[in-house]
Parts: sequence; structure tokens; C-alpha cells
Amino acid sequence: MVVVGPSGSGKSTLLRTLNGLESIDSGTIRVDGVSLTDPATDVNRWRTEVGMVFQHFNLFQHRTALDNVALPQRVVRGRSRADAERYARDLLGRVGMGDFGERYPSQLSGGQQQRVAIARALAMDPKLMLFDEATSALDPETVGGILELMRGLARDGMTMAVVTHEMGFARDVGDRALFMDAGRIVEMGTPDEVFCHPKEARTRAFLEKIL
Repeated sequence: MVVVGPSGSGKSTLLRTLNGLESIDSGTIRVDGVSLTDPATDVNRWRTEVGMVFQHFNLFQHRTALDNVALPQRVVRGRSRADAERYARDLLGRVGMGDFGERYPSQLSGGQQQRVAIARALAMDPKLMLFDEATSALDPETVGGILELMRGLARDGMTMAVVTHEMGFARDVGDRALFMDAGRIVEMGTPDEVFCHPKEARTRAFLEKIL
């Protein structure tokens, strides 16, 4: 699912409700049969099934890339240090960071840090991956590599909710598309329906500005 819309329209807030980082005042949220708005739901347990990649990486600055990927496995999944580090090395290799495990975030470029952040999220074996404008803080030369990595996850069948300004990516990868404005979902459908044949005037006006 790809989510697009102008800045301040509520895209990131919507994404953050899907793992309980933001509470809601009314309505219901159901993901994979789990009602996040049911008081009986253990939201902290649900969060262990969700990986999230933020705009600004949010890596632990005092830990190496390897530690950043291995530590959550040990704390949340209860894996041994050896198992966690072995899996972390495999994932760092998968995202093209296999030779950088001993480096600290300050020794990595923005694109490299984002690759480590993706590996960290994948290390939890999530049912759902959330990407909150994962490329917006990167230089143009780096964006393509991160988008291709995300395309690979989609091809592998990973369920993802992606807030993005990269319209080409949204059209290529999305199965469902949402357009948001002023805190509301204005239009939803397939990427072709929303981006090529929008029904709502607000959607058309937004697309005319950016396409």
C-alpha cells in the first residue's frame, strides 16, 4: 500500500497508527485480523510483528551497524548473541552492507545508514513493514538504490505500507494507493485508478503539481 499527499496531510500519522505509535480518538484499526483499537489487544506484542523505517534512520549512534541490527533481536526476540549477530550479518549482506558491520553510523553515508535501518527492521521477521518517507532525507544519487531495495522486498512478497513522494515507485510497486489531504483519505484504489484516472478534484490538483 502506497500513501501519497501533500506535506501535513496526515500520511505519517496514519502510518504510525498501524503500530500503535499514535493513538486514535475514534474508529477502528485492524491489521491482519488484529484490532489495534481493542483494549484487550497487547499493542506492545503487536509491535514486535511490525518493522518500521523512519525518514531520519534513528540508528543507535553509539553502536556499530552490526550491533544496531543484532540488538533488537536479542532484546525483543530473545535470540542469543551468536544467533543474532549471524542473522544480522546475513541481512547486512542482503542490503549491500556486508562490509560495513563494524562501522558506526557517523562513519556511514545517509544511504548506508538507511540500508542498515532496513536490515534492522527486517531482522525482526516482521509481518508488516512500514516506510515513512524513507528516501526524503537522501541525496538524489542515493534514492535509486534504496527504492530498488524496497522493490526487491515487494517482489519477495513482503507486506508494506509506504509513505512516499516518489510517484514512479508508487505506481510501479503499489497494489493499493491512498491519496490523503487535510487529515483524510480522499481517494483510494489501484495505482492506475488513483494516479491515472483520479475521481476527486483534490487528487487531480495534487497530481498536476507534481507530475
